[in-house]
Amino acid sequence: MASLTKSLLRIPVPLFGTAASALTLGAKKATAAPRYAMWALPGAAGAMWFIWPAVSDEFKVSIGMLPDPEASAAAAVADGSAAKAVELSEEAQEKVDNAYKSHDQVVEEKMSDEEKAVLKAVEKGDFGVLDNDWDQFMEKSIKPGEDDDDDDDDDDEDDDDDDEDDDEDDE
Repeated sequence: MASLTKSLLRIPVPLFGTAASALTLGAKKATAAPRYAMWALPGAAGAMWFIWPAVSDEFKVSIGMLPDPEASAAAAVADGSAAKAVELSEEAQEKVDNAYKSHDQVVEEKMSDEEKAVLKAVEKGDFGVLDNDWDQFMEKSIKPGEDDDDDDDDDDEDDDDDDEDDDEDDE
């Protein structure tokens, strides 16, 4: 038995060298454990703070921490106090029916045939169907004869003011 103990104590243990040095350190640290006993309750409460949300409701019901939802539902049906069906307006029912669809699908369903044709052409890479719209936009947005570069106008006005200041200095 003594030879078995000696050979077990010589087993290499990472960071400690051998099992004997690991046991020696562990024994010395265990003597200080009573000093930290007062922290056992706050430590357990802190650990449960993180662990409790991960515990399933089924387990909580099995240990009696939560009421059984199946039993309460069965009791409600027996009492006749079960939830009654909710009547929805047409608009609300339409929103519920379209809730699982993406925004693009709902918008596409409400598009006119002309808009759908344009969308299909653009998906193919043919932007020629939009030329008329672009031309109309261009005509509406540009006023012929008017200078669109407002920055140059501001710079010209500032230069004129500088020229007047220079004229006053010359007098």
